[in-house]
Amino acid sequence: MVDKLTKYCKYLLIALMVFNVVFGIITIVSGEAGVGTFMGFAYCMLGLTVVAILFAPIYGIIINPKSVKTLGLVLVIVAVIALVAMLLSKGATLSAEYLESMGVTAGTESFVDFFMVFTYIVAGATIAAVIYSAVSKLINK
Repeated sequence: MVDKLTKYCKYLLIALMVFNVVFGIITIVSGEAGVGTFMGFAYCMLGLTVVAILFAPIYGIIINPKSVKTLGLVLVIVAVIALVAMLLSKGATLSAEYLESMGVTAGTESFVDFFMVFTYIVAGATIAAVIYSAVSKLINK
């Protein structure tokens, strides 16, 4: 069952990638008229991504109930990273006049700052994990 699902998901992803590339090229060729259509398609793809993100852990728990511990650990790690990012973010640092000229509120600036710090932490942790994995494979050979 799992092998069939994996095979079907692989074919679905390949089809979606080809469709995205073709649709993107058509949009570029059609110019301004195709931008709205492409944005609508992008929103649909975002919706499908959210559904997949919500479905994948649920399906994984149904297939392997022992994976609940791993999912819980991942959620705790993400919460800790979010807390650290919140503590490290500086909040609103730009002047009120500049923010007003850009059409942005101080809350939006703080929100963006938090997510930028969060992204930097996750990217750094990912790079560190890849380096650790490569080094440990070299040492264990």
